[in-house]
Amino acid sequence: MSGGDRLFGAIGLCRRAGKLICGVPLICTELKKRGAVQAVLAASDVSDNTRKKLNDKCKFYSVPLYFLPCTAEELAAAVGKDAPIGAVAVTDAQLMRAVGAHLPEGE
Repeated sequence: MSGGDRLFGAIGLCRRAGKLICGVPLICTELKKRGAVQAVLAASDVSDNTRKKLNDKCKFYSVPLYFLPCTAEELAAAVGKDAPIGAVAVTDAQLMRAVGAHLPEGE
């Protein structure tokens, strides 16, 4: 199993546990609830506008933001969705540690 498969597996585990928020608008709303979001994971092909919005929001709320080496379609497939998803957010600290163990170096 490759590192990317393990990363997607860990993200899928978060979804099955109900500890994943899918989609940029929902993430931005959830970020306002301090402490609710542990980290945001974004697809590498999000638009410049979305990238800036996520950067600004995550910086303001002191939430780590990671750009994954995948497309929005690949991220959607990892969480069992049909439509492309620009970003997901993990809401559980312990599950985020599991995801973090599989993030690419330098993130």
